[in-house]
Order: sequence, then structure tokens, then C-alpha cells
Amino acid sequence: MNPPPQQAPQPSAPRRRPYGSVRLPAPLVAVPSEPRPGAAPAVRRWYGRRIPLPLLSIATLRRTD
Repeated sequence: MNPPPQQAPQPSAPRRRPYGSVRLPAPLVAVPSEPRPGAAPAVRRWYGRRIPLPLLSIATLRRTD
């Protein structure tokens, strides 16, 4: 058997960026937004009594009484 012919190494091609990516001149800096006047707080907590709910399943959702 003959060994396979030797191939010249391929020149390294420039790497392609993922589809839709854009090269930016500098990293983006996130600026915190100021809260709007009269806006509700971001987190609402419920301190009332907790009511246990029954387990939810596909059969429960499909059941038509």
C-alpha cells in the first residue's frame, strides 16, 4: 500500500464572525436608567397567608368536567 500523498498545510483563513455580529470600535458601557416618577417598585412581595395549590399535570389541564 502506498501512503496518501502529502498535502501542503492550508493557509489560515481569517475567522468568520457569527451571523449578525458587528464589530464595535469600543466596548459598550451600560448606563443605569433613572426611575420614572410615579412608577411602581420593581419587586412586589406578598406577605399574606400562603395557600397550597394542587399539583398541576397535563391530565388536570385536559380534564373537562
